[in-house]
Amino acid sequence: MREIQHVVYISFVLALLWINSFAGQANAQAAISPKAIDQVIEEQMELGRIPGMSVVVVKKDQVVYQKGFGYGDRNKKKPVTDSTFFEIGSTSKAFTALAIVELEKQGKIDLKEPVSSYIPGFFPTFHGKPQPITVDQLMHHTSGIPFQSIALIQPEDSKDALKKTVHQLKSIELNRKPGNSFEYATINYDVLGLIIENVTGEPYEAYMKRLFKRHHLDQTEAGQDRIKHGVVSEGFKLQFLAPQVYHAPEYRGNTPAGYIVMNSQEVGTWLQYQLTDSTWSRFVKNPDHLTVNVPDEGKHVYYNAGWYIEKKHEHVESLFHAGSNPNYSSFFLIQPKEGVAIGVLANMNSIYTEQTARLVANTIVGTKEQVEAPADPFQLIDKLSLAATGLFILLQIVSILRFVKWRRRIKRGIVVQRKMTLAVLLKSSYWVLLLIGVLILPMILSQVAFNGLPWKMIFVWGPSSLIELAISYYLFFIWFCTIGFIKGFTMTSTAGKRGQEYGRQTDFRHSTL
Repeated sequence: MREIQHVVYISFVLALLWINSFAGQANAQAAISPKAIDQVIEEQMELGRIPGMSVVVVKKDQVVYQKGFGYGDRNKKKPVTDSTFFEIGSTSKAFTALAIVELEKQGKIDLKEPVSSYIPGFFPTFHGKPQPITVDQLMHHTSGIPFQSIALIQPEDSKDALKKTVHQLKSIELNRKPGNSFEYATINYDVLGLIIENVTGEPYEAYMKRLFKRHHLDQTEAGQDRIKHGVVSEGFKLQFLAPQVYHAPEYRGNTPAGYIVMNSQEVGTWLQYQLTDSTWSRFVKNPDHLTVNVPDEGKHVYYNAGWYIEKKHEHVESLFHAGSNPNYSSFFLIQPKEGVAIGVLANMNSIYTEQTARLVANTIVGTKEQVEAPADPFQLIDKLSLAATGLFILLQIVSILRFVKWRRRIKRGIVVQRKMTLAVLLKSSYWVLLLIGVLILPMILSQVAFNGLPWKMIFVWGPSSLIELAISYYLFFIWFCTIGFIKGFTMTSTAGKRGQEYGRQTDFRHSTL
């Protein structure tokens, strides 16, 4: 009899637990308003002119919202869903950091060891002296490697592309002494990727595939194999105020820092891991690691292991990271206190992914905190390019019409060739100097406006309208300076001047009659 009572009691308790768990899940779902989130996402997509977006929301250990918006293939009218794949850009860095931490636990890597222990001959210099950069300094972006080193990453799809990228840094001059201050340099994580290859003896992509499976990310991949098989959303860039399909070059040498491909289903799994895995979370938030402030992100923001960490009063307020590739972007936001995490994937490089994530977080948490609408640099550059291109085309047309008129005056003998004198040569040389200045100006502009990045890289990352602007700019000024130089050797003849004066007087007399 007692055994029967015991069985009934256990069954009753289990039933209660099941009901509570179901009720908890229902409450979690009820706590958010899908329509309100839909509205936020649709508004931000419209503001950012983003063709397609996929968003996932995790609350504690549950996915409470997951949805795709817009299209992933415009011609085929294929909609974005939660299973559509995207390049995630620099949010890839946290995966590379996780691999490094796991290898440290296995005793294969020491974070305090110099990089040269794992990549022989790796000795960047500061003021001409070799510097021992440590593994954890790469993870914190305190290595001193300059931001502009991103320009060293070349389009490449060979198997040794990563090695080629990193070996360019072996004797690079650093911007600052390692460990002293923060400077974001995406290539830091490519160095970590090569360390993973050298320690494990297998390609980065292959090792990461096994890591993904261990963490139940069966569909996630490092590299662009999925893109080649056509199961990834098309990527877009702005061109004259509208998104256009853009096929970016392959940068296999930058895979550890920015070329992991995943969908929002697996982003949800990844964010659940961030909220629930205490070992990994403790490492990321370790106070011993949060010693260098990130001034660009805020007074209380630090960086570690692929995450920006906002910390106030000894408590972590949030973890976040943006991802940007030439034709994709992402933003992951985690608020541990509220137990909320948001992942946003987009098929265009846009700062509106961050805006979307933060506004969705506010909608879920119920905060009235204002999120300032960002000034999108890509839209600004695109608008300026459109205006400037239109201006140069107009000036080109006017200049051609004036040239035709000038040719007619030559045929009529009104314009004749000057005698070759020193004064004439000096006057004509002005046009040569102007042309040299025109050719140099874009180099100066890249230093001032784009942190010294080369134009071939700016054309890949910036709006496609920049290329049209460059073409119209050079065509106009080369034409303008060439015609000016030729005209410098001609003059209006005396007879021509008399004819012009006679014509004006005749016109005047006719007008007064």
